[in-house]
Amino acid sequence: MQPQLNHTLETLFGFDHFRQGQEQTIQQLLAGQSSLAIFPTGSGKSLCYQFTATQLPHLTLVVSPLLALMKDQLAFLKSKGIAAASIDSTLTPEENKQVVADVRAGHIKILMVSVERFKNERFRQLIGSVSVSMLVVDEAHCISEWGHNFRPDYLKLPHYLAQMASSQTELPRVLLLTATATKKVKHDMATKFAIQPEHIVQTGFYRANLDLTTLAVAEQDKKALLLAQISKMTQLHGHASAIIYVTLQQTAEQVAQFLQE
Repeated sequence: MQPQLNHTLETLFGFDHFRQGQEQTIQQLLAGQSSLAIFPTGSGKSLCYQFTATQLPHLTLVVSPLLALMKDQLAFLKSKGIAAASIDSTLTPEENKQVVADVRAGHIKILMVSVERFKNERFRQLIGSVSVSMLVVDEAHCISEWGHNFRPDYLKLPHYLAQMASSQTELPRVLLLTATATKKVKHDMATKFAIQPEHIVQTGFYRANLDLTTLAVAEQDKKALLLAQISKMTQLHGHASAIIYVTLQQTAEQVAQFLQE
């Protein structure tokens, strides 16, 4: 299967090779095996569902928590000639009606929605009236009550999946995507969607281009050290672009005033 996958990857997406974890995930999905992919941010998680969706007979439904991310993904897919759409709050009634008609007619390969969209009965009826080959959950750690960004609406997704299955002959395969998962969260996500341990693809979190250093500093010395660090950056790189995180708006204003002075 690999030569065929590589050929499709190059002709459809313009990439000459898969990144770590992508090919295994795609092969599992094409074999009908629900999967959990844990890749660092920027490592190509989205390609796993984008590639797979083009090889499946019916609709791929993608649940994404961020509207901006949805729009970026749609722009990329359309640039590759892949029929994709979203149902979201930015659509006019006419645009929404057109997307619904295209989904019913089988003209859409990938449909992107927020998890809250499932609360809409008309949307559930729409999904129940068409065949769904795959359900993709982006930022899937939102499913886990042990996760740092738990969202209760995500807990209902397995129920919605069961409803999809009852309206068609084949259970949609599931792909969970995240860059963030402790061991507890990972197993919680997999259990909720009956994903087998051997179908969890995790490439690691190490980022060679990132360095994390911690310094213990007395309160009265913080500003002087900050100034010294910025001066050092300027000397090394000729500029001093940086992001400074604080916990209070008042502190942000004080630090900004100090730096301006």
